[in-house]
Amino acid sequence: MRGWTIERGFGPASSLHGLADPPSPTRTARVLQVDGPCLVLGSSQSLNLIDSERAAAAGVAVARRRSGGGAVYLDAGRQVWVDLFIPRGDRLWDDDVVRAASWAGELWRAVVASFADEPVAVHRGRSTGDRWGRLICFAGLGPAEVSAGGRKIVGVSQRRSRDWTRIQTMARIAPGEVASAPGPAPVVRAGRGSGPGVDEAALLALTEEERTRVRAVVAARSGALTVGPDPVIETFLSLLPG
Repeated sequence: MRGWTIERGFGPASSLHGLADPPSPTRTARVLQVDGPCLVLGSSQSLNLIDSERAAAAGVAVARRRSGGGAVYLDAGRQVWVDLFIPRGDRLWDDDVVRAASWAGELWRAVVASFADEPVAVHRGRSTGDRWGRLICFAGLGPAEVSAGGRKIVGVSQRRSRDWTRIQTMARIAPGEVASAPGPAPVVRAGRGSGPGVDEAALLALTEEERTRVRAVVAARSGALTVGPDPVIETFLSLLPG
C-alpha cells in the first residue's frame, strides 16, 4: 500500500457516490460500504427505467452515479466497492479511456483468482453486450471487467476530470453461499437482499416476461465470490501497485 492513501466510507449509496475527490493529488483507494439496499443507475440512464412503486414497496432507495454503465443493485454485505483515484501525471494515468483502467482490472484479476477455482480473465477492448447488458451492469462486459469461469464478477466504470481518473470498481460477493445452478461460478440469484425477489429486474420498469428473461441472462452471465467482504478487501489493498 506504499504510496497510497486509504479512505473508508459507510452510508447511503447516494451519499457515497457524491463524495468529493480527494483533497490532495495522491493515489487514493476509497473502500465504501452501503448501509442498505439501493438501485444505482449509470450516468446516462433515465429515471424512467425504474418502477418507482416496486422500489418503494421493497424499501429500496434509488441513486445515480456520475460514471457510465448499467444499473446495479446494492445491499449491505453483498459487494466489495472500491473507488480508485489516480492523479494526472501518475504513471498509472492513461489518456486512453479504454486502457486507463486496465491495471485495475489486472489487480482485480489477482484478487478474484485468490478465491475462485475457475479461470479468471480481464476483458480487453470496448464494451460488449446486448439490450440487457446495456440495461444492467452485470449482464454486460466492459473494459477491465473481470470474469471467473466465464461469469462476470467485477464491474468497472470511470469518471474523468482535469485532475483525476476515478475508477469505480465493484465485486459481487455471496458470503457463505454455494453455486445454485450448473456452471463454473456461483450465481447471484433473485431473492437476495432486502426482500423476496429483490434484484435489478424486480426494480426496473419491465414486463413480467422481460423480468424472467433478464434474470436468466444475469444468472448465466454473472457470478459472485462466496466469501465475506473483509478477506476480499484485505487482499485487494495488499496488492495495490507501487
